Amino acid sequence: MRVGFSLKVIRSPWLRRNGVCTACWCLGYRRGWSERMSEATAEPVAAMRFPRLEARDLEGRGRSLPDDFSGTHNLVVVAFRREQQSMVDSWIAWFDTIAAQHPGLRCYEVPVIATRWSLARPVIDGGMAQAVRAQEARRRTLTVYTDIWRVTDALAIDDTHTVTALIVDRRGRVRAHTTGPATELGSARLLAALTDDGADDAAPGGPPAVEQFSFAFDARFRPILALIGVRPGTAQVTLTPGRLVARFGPWTCETSMDKGQGVCQTGPYRWFKAIGPRGSMVDRGLTFGTTATAGVCVLLREPVPGLAPIRSLRHPGLTLTLADPERFVSSLRRHAGL
Repeated sequence: MRVGFSLKVIRSPWLRRNGVCTACWCLGYRRGWSERMSEATAEPVAAMRFPRLEARDLEGRGRSLPDDFSGTHNLVVVAFRREQQSMVDSWIAWFDTIAAQHPGLRCYEVPVIATRWSLARPVIDGGMAQAVRAQEARRRTLTVYTDIWRVTDALAIDDTHTVTALIVDRRGRVRAHTTGPATELGSARLLAALTDDGADDAAPGGPPAVEQFSFAFDARFRPILALIGVRPGTAQVTLTPGRLVARFGPWTCETSMDKGQGVCQTGPYRWFKAIGPRGSMVDRGLTFGTTATAGVCVLLREPVPGLAPIRSLRHPGLTLTLADPERFVSSLRRHAGL
């Protein structure tokens, strides 16, 4: 599936979905999203947090999300494709109708653009800025160039053919979300999150329902890993109450939480056995490695695919060299009930 985004003022179809395009010594594998077009739905998403992303507004200023969302509550419209601009505009219009009644509410458009287009950012963002004359509109449009999965995994977005509108509070917590253009049902659900007087000051109510973990990259091996598409922006692990999804450039390993048998910290390793995507000839275990210092090992009750497109090749364990192994171990045990 290919996805892309631009404001409607950009006429050329310049964006495509980031795909598998590495020429490397091992076959790549990526699990695709469902291609269905979901209906606009809305639901509360307590304990979900907006992912940490580096963005830039159309005046060229860097923004760190969600910290730089300036409102007590924030309407954040996430889009992926050029033709979604009309849906984005419907939410901007809705915001304009309620802004006076909610002075602490701010509005942001967040186009999510695949990493492969990063080098063209000056041209893409520059073209947008020239066409968007209103300073307020330029400041509220925050372009994000990253691995698409980094956003969809964190926000439980399963369809990039439509926009996702969220209410994000000042702590980065997602209070409600809906998909599709502004409708009476979706608007009512988001409005309910705004009118809950105690929502923003309430206790977090436990750990996040969705957590993301970054890999620890050894500087010596970053150039080699980059050649096969593995960079900090394309490598992360996402935990939800139901699933573990490890993404490593073009490789993906996904399993349900009820298949987890155990998890522990491991390392150090020999670098030639740890760096890159690797399958063990001894126990068929899968390694997504970015450093030889330390990592975690997840043992599975049922082997899963992940290294090659041949689904008969399955792995009973997964080693991940994460930047925060202690937190990952604790979170996985909690999510999987270990």
